[in-house]
Amino acid sequence: MKWLLEHWREFARSILGSFGAIFLSLEAYEVLTDGNIRIPFLCFLAVGVLPGLGFFFLDGYWLSGFLKREVQVPNPNNDTKIIIKFGDLLAETGWKAIGANDFFDSIVDEDLVSSRSLHGFVLNKYWTNNRHDWEKQISGSLRKIEGHTESRSKGNRKRYPIGTTVRACTETQKFLFVALGKTDAQSNVTKANAEMLICAVRGMVDEARAACSMEPLVIPLMGSGMSRVGVKISVLVDLIITAVLEESLHGRVTGEIKIVLPEDKAHEINLKNHVRNWSNGK
Repeated sequence: MKWLLEHWREFARSILGSFGAIFLSLEAYEVLTDGNIRIPFLCFLAVGVLPGLGFFFLDGYWLSGFLKREVQVPNPNNDTKIIIKFGDLLAETGWKAIGANDFFDSIVDEDLVSSRSLHGFVLNKYWTNNRHDWEKQISGSLRKIEGHTESRSKGNRKRYPIGTTVRACTETQKFLFVALGKTDAQSNVTKANAEMLICAVRGMVDEARAACSMEPLVIPLMGSGMSRVGVKISVLVDLIITAVLEESLHGRVTGEIKIVLPEDKAHEINLKNHVRNWSNGK
């Protein structure tokens, strides 16, 4: 029943439209034939509700598409499948992209890294008792990347360019941590904009080309949380798709790229609209 509550407007529109069509047909019949049709009220309700429910599902899955939970976006560059779906990022197989700040901080203290961010959640879930392992993997990946030393009261001192991507793995998970937002060295507040988001996704996808080895690349709804990009979810999804397709011009990345959106955002976005937008833009 959750999907019905999420789409109650569409459901009400379908039911009312069904009743309206049936009532109009009955009225037209009576006027044209000078007859008088008598239908029990409960029967009239059943006759109206059932077609309305049928049209609700028809519209939701095949016409408007608001009930779709997974779609495939056209990829004119190569045969890599680009899929958008609602689900649990960490339940997917493959390399998961995680947005981080440009210092790659590891202290989850609601100041340097928030526990409400995906970065903080992953650190607390997979490196709770071994934060040194994460730091070691990250510093090893950053060794060949030039950073800029900043003066900070705590946290890492080196700032790296937006789009810098490093690998960190556990026994069960593989992650690509990407510098998504720029951190204020004094307040430790991290912010990003649309340009940074595209740059970050492109940098991450470029690194994924070497890391994935044909395993799926799984991208969350980057820019929606503590990075504070500040645009609608549908726009964020299009920006991520834009960056993926632009980077795909430089060569095949992997066999499948999934953009996984939180389940609680299903009522805010129609996945089929993105298929229409990118199909028309081919």
